Amino acid sequence: MAGVFDTGVIIAVFAGGASFLYFVLTAWQSDARRTRRVLRKTRVTPVANLVDGMLACVVGKVELVDGDGETLTAMITRKPCVAYDTTIQFFRGNDFSVPERVDVTRKMVPFTVVDATGRVRIDAPQAALCNKPAARSERFEERLIEPGATIRIVGSVRIEPERSDHVEHGYREHGRVRATLTGTAKWPLLVDVED
Repeated sequence: MAGVFDTGVIIAVFAGGASFLYFVLTAWQSDARRTRRVLRKTRVTPVANLVDGMLACVVGKVELVDGDGETLTAMITRKPCVAYDTTIQFFRGNDFSVPERVDVTRKMVPFTVVDATGRVRIDAPQAALCNKPAARSERFEERLIEPGATIRIVGSVRIEPERSDHVEHGYREHGRVRATLTGTAKWPLLVDVED
């Protein structure tokens, strides 16, 4: 009888360990974690060195546009933020094995990222957030970027002249320029919070 009990305990421990290992591997291989690992290895470009058309990684502090831009309110945490990514899974009854439906809501407002060399405007309809979730359960997961956070962001650079309509500029005069990081549906902005 003791041998059967020991075998049952060993099988239970092995099954529990295998389940835990599967959970860890699945979490490690998730899209957000893979993107985060790639972002951590990407070379950072100072804002002052941004060139039109390049794909660049910038690290800096999140500020609202002109200091008083609008913010969003995250769906689940209800925190003010400049971007959020909320995934909600809907299950049928008590069967949590496969969701019946998955709703993903991503929203973002324009904001700026400031580093020691300057500021870059962030303007895209949405971004792929890969930072740690602010809220998580078996039914939902929400990531957000709050004003004041230091972030690492990758996007396509667009440089535009910044001229006032009230001042005339000569042929050789160069006005100030404004750098913007943007993304598309195919190549979205990638964002992570610096720890």
